Order: sequence, then structure tokens, then C-alpha cells
Amino acid sequence: MRNTLDIFLSKYNNPDLYFLHADMWSFKKFTSRFPERCLNFGIQETNMVNVAGGLARSGKKVIIYGVAGFVYQRGYEQLKFSVVNYGKNVTIINAGHNGCYKRCGIGHLPDDDYRLMNALGVKCHEPEGRRSFLQTLVNCIRDDETNFIRLGWDNCDW
Repeated sequence: MRNTLDIFLSKYNNPDLYFLHADMWSFKKFTSRFPERCLNFGIQETNMVNVAGGLARSGKKVIIYGVAGFVYQRGYEQLKFSVVNYGKNVTIINAGHNGCYKRCGIGHLPDDDYRLMNALGVKCHEPEGRRSFLQTLVNCIRDDETNFIRLGWDNCDW
């Protein structure tokens, strides 16, 4: 799905759309066209969520992309305060949910995402296939709420 997301972002013509990720490289098409709107936060997911909330509060649309639970578990307080209560306009994409990164350890394979997102009142989506993912993504960007997209396999070859 990374390649699909990269192509989508590079073609989606919205100067207010920002893409924040946690060491999820390979967004060459989007980065080459809009380097100022593609920000890599490394393993600082908590900081990334706070920045997303600030951007959203200033009227920007923000997509956050990271491996499984790191974004929503490490940044839960920030999701609650900076995004859900004040920011909105944020779509969180949870990559590799169904086992892609299992060799990297338990932190890469959590199973509480829907429960935690529902507790915050975040809309949850689990698209099946590329077409469904793209339609879900467009709907989330158009929405003025906080959304969570759970993705499965993420271009992993192991």
C-alpha cells in the first residue's frame, strides 16, 4: 500500500495536505514534488502527533503514517488532547497490522487499536484492497474529523 499511498499523495492536488511519517521511507514521488509537506519524524511518534494536531488546528489536512501501534500507543495522550479535542482533520494510517512486522517484536503487532480509537470517538476504517483504500482515504481527507485507517500488509517481503 505504500506505493499506492505515494502515488495518491503525489497526484492529490491540495496545498493544505501534509504527510507525517515515522521512518516509513520510500515516499519518493510525494517527497520530490512537495518536500515541505512530507515530514519524517523518525521514532518520535508522540512529537509527530502533536505537530499533526497543531497543523490541523491551523486548518491543514494531515495524514499520519506509522507501523502498527507506535503512533496510537506512544502518542495516545497527544491524540486525545492535541488531535481529537482540538485538531481534527487528521487521518492516522496504521501500517502492517496483520503481521507484516511481527519479526520486529510485539510492539509492531498490537491488537487494541480499534478499542483505543473508539474510546476517543475516532472513526475507524479497514479497507480491503487498493481501490477501497483509496476511496476511504479520499473520504477521510474530505471529512473534518479524526479518522483511523487500519492497513494490513505493507510491501514487506518477509
